[in-house]
Amino acid sequence: MSLGKQTPNPNCSFSPSTPLQEDAPGFRKTSTLGEQIHCVVYVFDTCQLLCDEIIEKMAAIRKKTNLMNIPQLLLMTKVEEACPLVKENLSNVYHSEYIYKKAQQLSTALGIPLCCVLPVKNYSEELELSTDLLLLNAVQQMLHYADSFFDNQPESESDTEQEMTTNRNDV
Repeated sequence: MSLGKQTPNPNCSFSPSTPLQEDAPGFRKTSTLGEQIHCVVYVFDTCQLLCDEIIEKMAAIRKKTNLMNIPQLLLMTKVEEACPLVKENLSNVYHSEYIYKKAQQLSTALGIPLCCVLPVKNYSEELELSTDLLLLNAVQQMLHYADSFFDNQPESESDTEQEMTTNRNDV
């Protein structure tokens, strides 16, 4: 099942608070691979507490996302503000018991595997990014998970034909 893409229509208004209906003008029941979501990344402030309302909303989003087999990651932002050990030296992020417990809490509460919870530093006050392996790792993981979405898609007939032609030319 795909989300479908609605083309702009002056007679139709979009409302983010209500689901898109299949009978809406311009609604397409099928979409190309390029029009689909390849990876969902949730971003949470490590310094904030999770409320029940957010947990419920996340559960609903995750349920729909899981049905579509879309990979999901969670970024824990502001880890340097949440833990003095990490603020002192960003490389301490994986040695911080507080950050580890917070990651476990988010993983459990939101249903995201712990290996998909990635800590990152906040850059709201800096003009230039220093070499930040946490941020580079997070981007690399997003690309890896998006790529795995493509790997898990059934091959179309044209892809199979093209691959067969390529293989024949290699012989």
